[in-house]
This record gives sequence, structure tokens and C-alpha cells, in this order.
Amino acid sequence: MATEGEILKFVRSRKYTPMTAEELAGRLNVPSSEREEFRRLVREIEVAGELVEVKKRQLADPERVDLVVGTLLCNPRGFGFLRPARERDGEDRYVSGENMSSAMHGDLVVARMPPSLRPSPERAGRKRERFHGRGRGTFEPEIKVVSVLRRARTEIVGTLRREGHVRVVIPDDPRLFRDIVVAQGDEGGAREDDKVAVRITVWPTRHISPAGEIVAVFGPRGRLEAERLSVAREFNLRMDFPPEVARTAEALPQHVEPSDLAGRQDLTGETIFTIDPPDARDFDDAVSLRRIADGGWELGVHIADVSHYVPPDGAIDLEARARGTSVYLPGQVLPMLPEKLSNGLCSLRPHEIRLTKTARMKFASDGSVRGAEIFPSFIRSARRFNYDEVQAVLDGGRLPESEEPFDVAHGHDPVEGPLAALLRTMNELAELLRHGRRAQGMLEMDIPEAHILTDEQGRTTGVELRRGNASHRLIEQFMLAANEAVANYLLKHKLPYIARAHDEPEEKAIEEFRDMARALGHTLPNPGTRQQIQRFLARTAGKPEAPVLNYLLLRSMKIAQYVAEDQPHYAIAAPHYLHFTSPIRRYPDLLAHRILQESWSGRLRDPERRTWWTQNLPAWTTRSTETERTADEAERAINTRRLLEFVSQRKEPMKALITAAENYGLRVQVCDYLLGGIVRISSLSDGFYRVNRERGSLTGPGRREYKVGQTISVRVLRYDPFKHQIEFEVQNEK
Repeated sequence: MATEGEILKFVRSRKYTPMTAEELAGRLNVPSSEREEFRRLVREIEVAGELVEVKKRQLADPERVDLVVGTLLCNPRGFGFLRPARERDGEDRYVSGENMSSAMHGDLVVARMPPSLRPSPERAGRKRERFHGRGRGTFEPEIKVVSVLRRARTEIVGTLRREGHVRVVIPDDPRLFRDIVVAQGDEGGAREDDKVAVRITVWPTRHISPAGEIVAVFGPRGRLEAERLSVAREFNLRMDFPPEVARTAEALPQHVEPSDLAGRQDLTGETIFTIDPPDARDFDDAVSLRRIADGGWELGVHIADVSHYVPPDGAIDLEARARGTSVYLPGQVLPMLPEKLSNGLCSLRPHEIRLTKTARMKFASDGSVRGAEIFPSFIRSARRFNYDEVQAVLDGGRLPESEEPFDVAHGHDPVEGPLAALLRTMNELAELLRHGRRAQGMLEMDIPEAHILTDEQGRTTGVELRRGNASHRLIEQFMLAANEAVANYLLKHKLPYIARAHDEPEEKAIEEFRDMARALGHTLPNPGTRQQIQRFLARTAGKPEAPVLNYLLLRSMKIAQYVAEDQPHYAIAAPHYLHFTSPIRRYPDLLAHRILQESWSGRLRDPERRTWWTQNLPAWTTRSTETERTADEAERAINTRRLLEFVSQRKEPMKALITAAENYGLRVQVCDYLLGGIVRISSLSDGFYRVNRERGSLTGPGRREYKVGQTISVRVLRYDPFKHQIEFEVQNEK
């Protein structure tokens, strides 16, 4: 059959004239038995932006007909940008609402791009920001969507409302800025203010709103269960396990069987324990430590051996691959693995034998790595610690006497206790490892997380800001060390590899951050290396503007991803890095375990098996990256919506940090809740204000200034529960 290269070579030749896929197959002598596969290949080439369909379903080179394929990214204010599928088609391009045709946010579209907008050598140096944030006042020819190649969604989740005599569903995603009309009889039993899923039956045009029929009702807006169900539907999260997966899990043994222990090192005589959040339900990593004769350390990181119970391409494996990761919603976990594995056989519960893979690492007295070995093992965890308990010990406290066995033979101090002493020794090593990574350029950003507190009915009762402390850093450093050790092991033995890659930030992003830092009175030296950024963060730590600097720096960073080749991790300054320590909740970790297992068993000596890995890993890593980002979006969406509902009911003034100054007003973050909102210029009633971008501020009468990094007092002005937007007004502005 013809290859992609042969198809494109012919289409781009001078003798080519537009023809249908069937005609193209004939010209390329594709046998009739291969025509269906040929059509699939042509479709893939279209999706990649290398071919477009014109009138009468004829195929053409997009550049010859002034077309471009890309993803439409919409703004809640009614306009959008086209992100071309091909890098050579240039940067994102502005698309007005009038030029979107029937396309909606996320759709893959074909758009007309005037020749003057296509990249050329004289335009190559033009900055990307020129095309971002612009409204209708563009002075260049406009891009127009001419067709939709692939819909991002055919269902939309939102809230059913009545507007006059018309029922509409207001989408939860504000980027879907068109409400969906629901005709009488198509409500599916939903009532006003119910969270629903609506299937689109009529796509929008310039003058017509989309229409649809309700296909699922989740319950009244604001109820936790309704919000969870609607978020799961909105992000296509898998709630329940298919019957075959449930049956396969149920058939697994209740306990570790004696035959499972063969070929594994027995570590049940070592002091090993877990350290997790207080509300954790599954425990997939445990640690141990001992001092060695020359003053160094031997660290053991013991990870639940999920791969022993989940064979490749079985029912559980296929479901785990589709899920990619566990998803954590308020009061509920959507696990990657069935509960019998995640909370049972693979959970390193105290006093129970569990199968593990161990990374045993040796460190010199200064924290430098001396060597590591990776091997199959089995353990019996001595205790389950939570972070709060460990932090109390590291702060000088003691564990209850009943939990601190006194061992005179080993010289343990009855006042200190062996476990407390071991935790403090672990912290000593963790801090050495941390300082070593910081010297290499590891970035540590102080960005707290807002943890929503709920009552038994699932109602939000408060918000707790959680910051990383010594107990978190202890486990973090040990897990980083284990992940790096396994990465080096796989590379040393030339095994299949799944990197956790993190690229350097773009120069433009760092330059924008440098400008904002300068507006706040700080200087980030050029060129902005990791070490320079880390020293910058250390200099600004504790200052009032430090939170916003950390937040803006995080925004300037690229997003980490999984790739099937060796790539470095920028933020942690690791040349080789992968994920190994959480196979219960992350599919790439399970793959790393499986590669180790197949290496030890000798299966990877088979060239065909190695080829199987080489062919499949790229798709699996891409899928894992996608599912991780979807899970992050879903978790962020439901947490933000619950925070909005909670904060919108606050009547008292709240402290807020200014994070940006825009033409329309200020972007602020409420300090006690880490919730973003806006203060419109129109609400500043003491005079006319204008943006000073050089200073990152709004300036008004009498030299009054609202500046990025400044803390102000705000009160809720209005809240739109359907668009999930909140506005504040400044208190005591006079």
C-alpha cells in the first residue's frame, strides 16, 4: 500500500490536481483489498494538517488552497484562536466569533488562512504575543473556519435554566460560550437548576444557537454528588469498572501466597514503614534506612509490586491503561485499579506481607550517590505513619510509648525511642539530598494547596491551606532518589524506557516573568538558568510579593509529560528520570515495574518482545500524558467550583493578592482560599484608572495605584454560579 510519504509527494507535485480519496488510490495503484486501510491513512494525514478536503470531497495541499488545519481554542468573551496542527503553519491566530462557523471550543477545524498570515522568513521573528489577547480591532486579514474536521465533544455538561419561554443548558465550561437550547419534550425529566448532560443535535451558526436533548440528569446544582457526577461526565472519567474487570479482580487471592515469595529477597526482618497523608487509603511506597560503617547511609524504597497481579493486556491492564491515573475528587477517589488491588493486595498495610520491588541506594556521608541495586522483594510494614505524626517528631515531639519499643540491645535511648530516632536520621539524609539537588538547580516553589473540608453530607465547611514541610520533603527526596535510580538502571541495561520529561521554559516565557519581577522591584539575571531562578526564589522568600512571584514562575514553566525516550527533567535538575514509585495510581509506573519484571525473567531477551515494547510505548506514553492532564483539569474544576460556592457566601472582607493588571481591571487571588477572581475598573468608584503595564499596575487619581504583588481588602460583589466566575470590589479604597 502507498505510504504517507508517497501520498504527500504526489499531492505536492506540480502535476497534481484535486481528486477524491478513491481517485487518489487509483492513481497510486492501491489494490482494492487495501482501499479501506488507505482511506484511514488519508484521514490520519488530514488530522495532522497535511491534507484538506475541498469541494466535492476532493483532497488538496492546504497551502495551495490557503487553508490550514488546527484546534479552535475559545475565550469566554466570545472569540478564539486557531492553533495550527503543523508547527510550520506558525503561531496561534485570532478568530472572531463571527468567523467560527459551527465550531466550538476544542474542535479540530479547517480554516481559511490568507497568504499574508502564513509564516515567511521576513515574518519569522515576529513575537507570539502579537496574536494573543487581541479583540476585534485586528488590522490583519482574519482567519475564517470553513469546516469542522473532528468534534471535541458531542455532549456538553451544564445547568438547565429557563430564560423566558425557552429552556437552555448553560455549559459548565465557560469557553463554550453559547447556551444550548432544549426544546419542550427533550428535557429528559430534568428540572430547572439540575446539572445535566445535553447531546448536541443542531450545531451553531453565526445567527443560530446550538440545540440539543438532555441525555443524563445528575441532580440539583450545588449538591456534591451532582457536582461529582457532572464533572466525571464532562471530562469522560470512568466511574465504575466493567464487569469483566470486576470478575478478574474478584478471582485474585485474598492474601499473598507462599509461592509468590519465590525468587524475592526477604526484607521482613528490616524496620520498614509507610508515610502518607492522614486521609490516604492506599499505600504503595514504604521506606527504610540504616547507617553504614563509613558514616554513609543505605536507603531502601520499597514499592508495591502491582505488575505481579496485573499481566499485560489482561482485563485489568486494559482498563488501567484507559484510565491512566487515579482521579481524586472531594470525598471520592476514582481509582486506576480495582479496590481489591489498590486497597488490598497491593496496599502496603502494616503487619501484612506484601510483594514489592526495592530500590536500595547507598549514599556517602555528604549525600552523594555511591550506587544502587533494584530487585524483587517482600516486606512487612511495621507501621503506618502520616505526615502530621512525622512532622511532630521532626519538630522535637515524641511518639506514644506504646508505639516506641525500647531495645536496650541496640542502644536506643528510652527517651528518644527507636522510631523517632530513625525518622530524625531519615530527615538528616533527606535534607542532604535536597541541598544537593538545589545545588544542581532544582526549583522549589512555595505554592500552597487549598484543601476543601467537608461534613458528613459532603457540604463544604472550610478551606485548609497546606504547605509542604519537612515530612513531605523527606518522602519527596526519597522517591526522587528511587525514581532516578530506576531510570539509570533501565538505561544502563538498555531496556525499554518511559521518561518523565520536563522541557526548559521558552525564552519568551522567562523574559515575561523577568519583566513582571522587575515591576515588583526584583531582578532576575539573564539568561535565567535554573541556579539563577533558585537563588532568585531564595532571595524573595518571605516577602509579601513572594506568593505571586512563585505563582507567575509556575505559569512560565512547561508541563511535564511522559515520553518513550530518554529526556531530562528540568525542574528537578535530573538528566534521567522516570516514575516508578506509584504503580497503584499511575500507569507509567506500572509499565516501569513490568519492564523490570520482564528483564529479570529473561523475556526481554526475545527481539520480538523488545519490538513489541518499541511499537507500543509511544502510544501508551501519549495516552498517559493525556489522562493525567484530564485528571488534573477535572480535579481543578470541581475544587474551584466548590471554592467559588463557598467564598461567594462570605459577607466579610477578605485579604487578596493582586496577580495581574489588565485593561478591564485587576486579577486577584483571595489569600485564605487561593481562589482567583477579578476587580473591574468600573467598580473603582473614586475616579478614572488606566493600565501601566511597565509597572504592572492600575493608576488612578491622586497617584493611587493598585500594583501586582500588593495585598488589598476585597468583598464579593457578584457571583455567576453558571459561568463559575466571581467579581470582587475593593474595600476601604478611599
